[in-house]
Amino acid sequence: MWSILKGEWRKLRRCQILLVGIVALALCPVVQYGTQLIINPEMRDQNFDFVKLFANVIWGNTQIFLPISLVMIGGWLIDRENTNDTMKNLLTVPVSYPKLLGGKLIVTIFLSILFGIYSVAITVLTGTLAGLDGFSADVLLRQGAQVVAAAFNTSLVCMPMILIFGQIRGAYLGGSILAFFLGYSMMFFKGGILASIYPFSAALILVGFDMSEYAGTTTAPNPLLAVIGVGIMVLWAMLLLLMSSNKKEMKPRKQTKTK
Repeated sequence: MWSILKGEWRKLRRCQILLVGIVALALCPVVQYGTQLIINPEMRDQNFDFVKLFANVIWGNTQIFLPISLVMIGGWLIDRENTNDTMKNLLTVPVSYPKLLGGKLIVTIFLSILFGIYSVAITVLTGTLAGLDGFSADVLLRQGAQVVAAAFNTSLVCMPMILIFGQIRGAYLGGSILAFFLGYSMMFFKGGILASIYPFSAALILVGFDMSEYAGTTTAPNPLLAVIGVGIMVLWAMLLLLMSSNKKEMKPRKQTKTK
């Protein structure tokens, strides 16, 4: 497995789509702060500080930027093996197909954590250049940990889409569009069971994010239902990996001795 992970990590250096995630996550805090400058002064939040900037970044990352980036990049890692016709070579190592897909998922999850750390750095830089108040070590540790944890949870929620659309040739771009739609849809769940169990909102609830201010939820979240919501997506991904074992490895052809 370690060899698979190292190989997949090296492939990311040739992944131009990776730049999409890097640029998108860098734009997130800029966009969130920029809206405060553009909107009507009467509606502008005069107390907008580092804490609120971090909260906006967590919301924007989970709702839009991370689902699109992770499904696109993770799907590309799987799709490229079929597009470049290298899958048959990989399976002659031999290595099981589920293990190969699992390695790609692990790399994507690790990448999401790095994206979270990257978002924290860009948010601090944006807030500092904008001269926002409220920055402290406590805010950095508490809000920064929330950003990274939300990124990790979002990667777990996106795993089934990565596996499904990554194995359909050329479909990972369509999968990223679906991921955007599903992430954006969480703002329509205002209360009740669905607001807590819906996977994308559950990813935020598990890190203690205040859904009432951004999604307008009318009832207190249920952490147990949130665990179930994220757990369903993880279980679904595990089932997809098990089902992929039906694809037999291509065994190396035996060489016949020549006299």
